[in-house]
Amino acid sequence: MATVRFENITFRYGSNTVLENFSLEVDSGKIVCLVGPSGCGKTTLVRALLGLIKPETGTITVGDRVLFDAKKRVNVPPEKRNIGIVFQDYAVWPHMTVLENVCYPLKKQRRPKDEIQKRAMHALEQVHMTEYARHLPNQLSGGQQQRVAIARALVVDSDVLVMDEPITNLDAKLREEMLLEIRMIQSRLNATILYITHDQQSALQLCDKMAIMEPDGSLCQYGTDEEIILRPANRFTFEFIGISNFLPLVRENGQLMLDCGEKIPYPDQVADEAKNGGYDLGVRPNDIVFDPQSPIRAKVDSRVFLGSEYNYFLSLGQKQVRVQQSMLDARTKGVANEGETVGIRLLNARFYPSQKGGAQA
Repeated sequence: MATVRFENITFRYGSNTVLENFSLEVDSGKIVCLVGPSGCGKTTLVRALLGLIKPETGTITVGDRVLFDAKKRVNVPPEKRNIGIVFQDYAVWPHMTVLENVCYPLKKQRRPKDEIQKRAMHALEQVHMTEYARHLPNQLSGGQQQRVAIARALVVDSDVLVMDEPITNLDAKLREEMLLEIRMIQSRLNATILYITHDQQSALQLCDKMAIMEPDGSLCQYGTDEEIILRPANRFTFEFIGISNFLPLVRENGQLMLDCGEKIPYPDQVADEAKNGGYDLGVRPNDIVFDPQSPIRAKVDSRVFLGSEYNYFLSLGQKQVRVQQSMLDARTKGVANEGETVGIRLLNARFYPSQKGGAQA
């Protein structure tokens, strides 16, 4: 295991700047998920770590090893960086058995045959695939093929394991199983894992920490899942991680209103900066609760039971908002019916400068 540090990494494709002075420290022995929308530079950062591309500026270190330093002209070749990689499409050789696939990296290093066999079987043991050692990939499920890819990454003495969208091609049940497997493997090996994904749900289930990248390639927040969900650094994090509703907040005749096509008086306290309007109120679906006494009234358009919760869509004026009601709340307070007009309260609201303006006297 080893700490990974990116310091002031800049990379451009022609005139297109993908990363500029990007810095991040991946803690040793942890799973850190790099999360962001497509095109934000996640894969570019991984390719720089692996030595497949050369940044214009910055340094990359793993533990006490400098893998890249633009100023000192250090650029360790990819095959000498000791980084394991698991790809989205598994990339297992179809004509090789499971054991042969796992042995392949060691054969390229010209290791002794007895060492190759021993280490390959140990890697397969780590992912619970020893009984499939003689199978061909087409005899395995997608999840089993991904385990083979992980074993192949583990077989080399890697300081770091990089996983680039490793479960995207699996069905929902297999994704859940693989997330658990990855966590168990990390726990057994105490490995440092950099997990690249745009799937926020997988990141929340798996990671020790999350690094959130904005569309322009900048790092907007780095922290635990609780910190990012409960204390988002900005509107992008709030909107990108989890489900969110946004309602424009304006001030008319000295009173704050929700501008939902029709003006709805907002009865609760707001942040000081939002008191003159011109802000959007952000609220999570599970922070909207039914309250018969609330002056904020909405019509129930639809209700769907999802097993552990109810999912609603409500019309608030001319805007639609999403509400999630837990089973405990449903059992104690009852459910709302389609077509019914209900009172709602907006809890734990956050306020962000409006993207349309709207401050009024």
